[in-house]
Amino acid sequence: MLISRFELSVARRQLLHNRGQTLLTLGVVATSVTLIVFLATLIGGLQRRIIGDTTSMIPHVVVSAPERLPLAPWELPSATAPAAPLFVGRVVKLEQRLRKIEDWPAVVARLRELMPGGVAARVAVAEGQGVVSRESNRKPVTLVGAVPAEFTRVVDLQSNLAAGRYLGLNGGEAVIGYKLAADLNLRLGDRVRVLSSEAVSADFLVAGIVDTGIAVIDRSSLFLNLKDAQSLLNLGSAVTRIGLRLDDVFDASRQRERLEQYLPYEINDWMRDNQRVLSGIRAQNDSSRMIIVFTVLASGLAVASIMVMSVTRKIQEIGILKAIGAKSRQILVIFALQGLAVCAAGAALGCAVGWVLCDALGRIEVVVSATGRTAQLFPVANEPFYYGLAAGLAVVSGVLASLYPAWSASRVDPIHVIRGQ
Repeated sequence: MLISRFELSVARRQLLHNRGQTLLTLGVVATSVTLIVFLATLIGGLQRRIIGDTTSMIPHVVVSAPERLPLAPWELPSATAPAAPLFVGRVVKLEQRLRKIEDWPAVVARLRELMPGGVAARVAVAEGQGVVSRESNRKPVTLVGAVPAEFTRVVDLQSNLAAGRYLGLNGGEAVIGYKLAADLNLRLGDRVRVLSSEAVSADFLVAGIVDTGIAVIDRSSLFLNLKDAQSLLNLGSAVTRIGLRLDDVFDASRQRERLEQYLPYEINDWMRDNQRVLSGIRAQNDSSRMIIVFTVLASGLAVASIMVMSVTRKIQEIGILKAIGAKSRQILVIFALQGLAVCAAGAALGCAVGWVLCDALGRIEVVVSATGRTAQLFPVANEPFYYGLAAGLAVVSGVLASLYPAWSASRVDPIHVIRGQ
């Protein structure tokens, strides 16, 4: 449908002539868009923080050695007495040192074949239990050994360092949680004694102190080079698990189910272990949608009421326009153009105000740790998608809200208007 110069001219003149009403409508739309932008970016940022806090320090998918299933005597390869112990029962929990992946390079290669895309990084980890001691103080710890450059791509340890370094960690060096360092009165450059569950001990230099904000990691974790951890845990060249980081964190369950069909290993994912977090995220998503829907409805009703008032005040002008030959379609187009122009301008203004507001709130940081680690007070996700969504909803709802008064105006009988009926 082509728009004539007459329709554009009349719509523009009416908007400029009734500036107070035009500014009021523009303000309503701008306020609604600003509110939608603020709520969407705030809820989106909060969800991103929750997901980040949950998954930044754990792999999205973990491949580990399976538990050993017991065999009946008649299932043994020979009738002679077995050299290894015969386990009886349904499932036997093996010691951590026995649950290891010997041919892990082949497993990593197989993972690349099965998952050619969607995987951001992979890392082989040697993990076990031990005791850290300094003078008379002793603390139980979890020993985590990996190649630092590979590990930090899967588990974001480097960005959580409070002091020192993790990348480029050499043999004989370790990174320790800040709470554990405080308990043992350790600083950078100090040396500690580590005794593993395999009764192997060694001295390590504290090269870094990490503050993840997760108490169990900060109080009881020691991060080592892969070879040092393998030596302490008597693993030889084996590892205990392989961790994967995915491009899409919510694809973890599907990838786990797929890997279980091809690999004879135990596969786990973060979504299985964090059902309550996922439930909370879904509830937030539903709540944000409802808030946005009601905000859009309120904005549409406000615009519709103003447009109805505009039609009522201009009823005589409409009658005169029809009397001089204006068609009903032209009247409909005139009011639709007014609604479109006001809503588009209000959406642009609302997006600008929303961007400034969200950017200012996103710069506010507070100290959240004794090491001085800071975090956003308002975790906003200032992304263009939310602005496009808010502007699109405002324009569509505003134009739709202006269609009814425009349609009513197009049906005015000029004879009745001229007679004042």
